[in-house]
Amino acid sequence: MTEFNTADTIAAYVGGGLVVVGVVVIGLLEIIAGSPHPVTGEGQIVHEALVPLEIRSYIILLGLLVWAGYAVYRVIGTTPATESAEMT
Repeated sequence: MTEFNTADTIAAYVGGGLVVVGVVVIGLLEIIAGSPHPVTGEGQIVHEALVPLEIRSYIILLGLLVWAGYAVYRVIGTTPATESAEMT
């Protein structure tokens, strides 16, 4: 396999892009924005996220589902090379 086809490109850019946005970009936004982590009177840390954790998790999960769908496509949609093709 020397070049990407359409399915390879979609899986790489969409799936990888969603994972990078969910992990790196939103993480950097949290650091730059300086999300406060106040402590209550009982000593419990209250995490106030800039982007809700559920949304961040769904973005990462969607990227992983794109990759999983691509993996299923590659297993089902491609045929292995035959022995006669390998000898030539």
